[in-house]
Amino acid sequence: MKSITMLELRTRSREVVQRLQRGEPFRLTYRRRPLATLVPATEPACAADDPIRRLHELADTTLPPMTNEEIDQLLYGEPKNLP
Repeated sequence: MKSITMLELRTRSREVVQRLQRGEPFRLTYRRRPLATLVPATEPACAADDPIRRLHELADTTLPPMTNEEIDQLLYGEPKNLP
């Protein structure tokens, strides 16, 4: 596990977050002493019982696939001309 200092965390936070998102844990130190362990979150983006997870079960597979533009038109109607 890689150790990083508080200063490194402050100056390279974007990189640390990206590496956490890839699954890499870090040991955070303050004044050369271990302070905390930063580990990636393991919880799913949505709960197991969230209806959005079962959306594919509602799809009509006999119809041809739709483009993003067709889906937008179906959901939002005709685009409005803005001034």
